Amino acid sequence: MNTDFLPSFQSFAEPWLLFLADDPVLRMLQLGMLLLGGVVIFLVFYTTRDILLRTHSFLYMFVAIVLVALLPVLGFFLYLLIRPARTLRERELYDMVARLQQKSQKKVTSSKTAAKA
Repeated sequence: MNTDFLPSFQSFAEPWLLFLADDPVLRMLQLGMLLLGGVVIFLVFYTTRDILLRTHSFLYMFVAIVLVALLPVLGFFLYLLIRPARTLRERELYDMVARLQQKSQKKVTSSKTAAKA
């Protein structure tokens, strides 16, 4: 069984390895470029997911994604500087807590004024 696996794997992998150079230096350069491309794709997808969670503005989303796509590493750091501080859900939660605090303060002040009267 193991003797059948290796030749079949080699025949499967051979067409995929043809695009790599025979020179080890060029091969490492090609693999480095593949790794860099993977990092750029990751940064664009991360930015897309993150900006979708932080705003409803299509223009803001578009500018953030294009910024990271055109200037991968520098654009990502710029995006981290200009992105909204909180997600939409965090803002909604903050607003809910603020409304609850206002209601509780109104109840406390109304009960204090009723107790004084």
